[in-house]
Amino acid sequence: MIIIYPRLANGNVLWTCDNCGDKAEISVRETRRVSIYCICNNKCNPVCNQEYYNSGEYLSNEVPINTII
Repeated sequence: MIIIYPRLANGNVLWTCDNCGDKAEISVRETRRVSIYCICNNKCNPVCNQEYYNSGEYLSNEVPINTII
């Protein structure tokens, strides 16, 4: 599963931690699929998006069928 976050009017992505609900604006142009470190569990969240980056899948333009938008 991949989580695609909304893009704000200023071009930033609004990330929400799937573990604690904290929010952050992230400046990224290439994708809306983000995973950043959160202090709530000392991990990058969401884990499904972290795996997306670590596997190199982000280099593909294909959107998986089980995507949450």
